[in-house]
Amino acid sequence: MCIPNRQLDPKARRMRVIGNVCLVAGLLLWNFDQWHWLQVSGQIERNWLHGVCGLLLGVSIGINLCGLRCGRRCGEKSL
Repeated sequence: MCIPNRQLDPKARRMRVIGNVCLVAGLLLWNFDQWHWLQVSGQIERNWLHGVCGLLLGVSIGINLCGLRCGRRCGEKSL
């Protein structure tokens, strides 16, 4: 992005943190299911796990793409 983290407003920082936390949580849930660390007993639980994992990854992608779009719109600021 064109603006360093320290120059972002608090809302943009918070959204970036939420996007990155959703990415990490989604990937960890996906890995738990793939490597059988999280013992799910049936297909219904596995479907719910995949749904939550997909939701978290989708939220992360959406927030990060929105941040890129908004970051490209910003102008250069003089110090």
